Amino acid sequence: MTMDNTKYLESLLCELDGKHCDTLRETLRTQNVTLDELLSQPVTIVGAADEGVRLLSIFESLNAQDVQIVDMNQAKIGQLAHEQHRVQSFCKSNIESRHVILATHRTCKAYNTCKEMHASSVNTFMHLQLLYPQTFEPHFFHENMLETLLNNVSALKALQGKLADDLSLGVLASCLDYRLHGDPSVMEPHIDWELYLPTGIDLSRFASHYVDCGSFDGDSVALHINRYPDIVKGAYAFEPDPATFARLSENMAHFGFVECVNKGVGNSVTKLGFSANKDRASLFSETGELSIDITTLDSELTDFAPSMIKMNIEAFEPFALEGATHTIQRNLPLLAISVYHQPEHIFSLQKQVEDIAPGRYQFYLRQHDGGLVETVLYAVPL
Repeated sequence: MTMDNTKYLESLLCELDGKHCDTLRETLRTQNVTLDELLSQPVTIVGAADEGVRLLSIFESLNAQDVQIVDMNQAKIGQLAHEQHRVQSFCKSNIESRHVILATHRTCKAYNTCKEMHASSVNTFMHLQLLYPQTFEPHFFHENMLETLLNNVSALKALQGKLADDLSLGVLASCLDYRLHGDPSVMEPHIDWELYLPTGIDLSRFASHYVDCGSFDGDSVALHINRYPDIVKGAYAFEPDPATFARLSENMAHFGFVECVNKGVGNSVTKLGFSANKDRASLFSETGELSIDITTLDSELTDFAPSMIKMNIEAFEPFALEGATHTIQRNLPLLAISVYHQPEHIFSLQKQVEDIAPGRYQFYLRQHDGGLVETVLYAVPL
C-alpha cells in the first residue's frame, strides 16, 4: 500500500503544534527505554569513534552496571576505548538481550541488524540526547532539537508548501519522525542510497561547471566528474584543512581542470580558527588549533559561471549562501545543500535560497543515507 506522505507529515506537525517542550519530552520518554533501565541493565554501545567513547565515559560517570562498546570495523577490535574498556566485536553475543545504543550518525542498517539479533531495545545516542539533554549533552548537530522543532511549526508548514513533489514530503516527514521518535527505519522508503543522485531530478543538465564546497579529499568531486565525464568542463573544489587539501590536490591532479582552493567558504573574506583533530570531520572552532582562510563564492567565482553548487560544510551553509548571493542571482545554478548540520537547517536554508532568488527555484528534499546525515535540499532553477 502506497504511503500518503501528506497525511504522514501532517500527523507529525500536529504532534508538535502547540505542545510545551517539557510535556512532549516526558511523553516521548514514556515511549522509550528509561534511563534507570540503561543504568541497571546490560548496555552495548555500537560505534567506537568520538561519540561512542563520549557516551561510554558518561555511563562510567553514572556508575552504570554493565556497559560495553563494540565496532563493526575489525581494525578497532581490542583497542582501548576508555579506561578499562576495550572495543569488542559487533556480533550477536554482544547484542542479544542487551540495550543497544547506536553512537553513529548512520543508524538505519545497524538498527535493523540489532533488531534481528534480538537486542532488548535499540536506541540512538541522538535520541537519548533529545530525551535526556541534561544527562547526555547534545552533539552540535542535535543542540536544542526538540525546542527548535516545537518553536518552528509554522516554518515547517511553510516548507511543506514549497516542496515540489511527494517524495520530498516523505523525506521531510521521515526526518521529523526520526528526530522525534528515534526509529531510523521510518526513513527507508524514502532513501536514495546513491549520494547526489536524486530520484526524479536530472542533474546532467547542470553538471558542466561544478563548484564543490567542502570537498574533503575530492571524493564528491570525483563522483560528479565520473558520473558526467562528457559534460563537465570545469570545477572548483574548496577545502580548508591543509592536510586534507594536500590529498585533494593530489587526487584531482589527473583531471586537469579542477581548481583546488585551500579555503573555507563563508560570508566574508577573513580568517577563522579551525580544529582538524576530529574523528569524522574537520570543524570550525573559536579555539581551533589552526587559522585558516575563509572566502566567499562571490569573490572567488568572478570569472567562473557555476551551473551547480554543492555545499556540505559542517553548519557553515547559511554563511556560504550569504556569500554566494550575487553568484546565485546572476547564474541561477542548481544548488545541492546539506540541511542536517543544525536542527533548523531543514527549513531555514530553503527560505534563505528563496529570499536570495524569489520565485526562481523549485525545491526538493532527498535523503541519501539512513540517519541524521546526507539530507540534501535540491534547489532546481525554473
